[in-house]
Amino acid sequence: MQTDPFANGLSPVLLTLGGELVSRGEDRAVLRFPVKAEFTNPRGHLQGGIIGAMMDGAMAVAAAGLSTAAMQFSLLRPATGGWLTVSAEVVKRGRQLLYCEAEVRDDQGRLVARGNQNAVPLQPSA
Repeated sequence: MQTDPFANGLSPVLLTLGGELVSRGEDRAVLRFPVKAEFTNPRGHLQGGIIGAMMDGAMAVAAAGLSTAAMQFSLLRPATGGWLTVSAEVVKRGRQLLYCEAEVRDDQGRLVARGNQNAVPLQPSA
């Protein structure tokens, strides 16, 4: 039986980003994050790596734990304030490899980013 590292809440990095769990189901998760001023660039846009970390974390919650092997994402519009909603899903679950997708939307429902990753599922602790 696989151990769920998110059974008792979000990881420390997701909490540092201000993450809140909205919903979680089989191979799916939705998280919310505030756009924090300390994570913006000089133009006031949320730094792209932070958006990537939000997507990576949401995909990990959807998968009940993973180790990212490769991740790519596209930033489609700047995030400048309010809250972001990250929806993630495990599209394909194999014994040794997962394929996950995530998207980020702003308060107005506009698509901010979309990404995917190949990952190794976490194995139960020995």
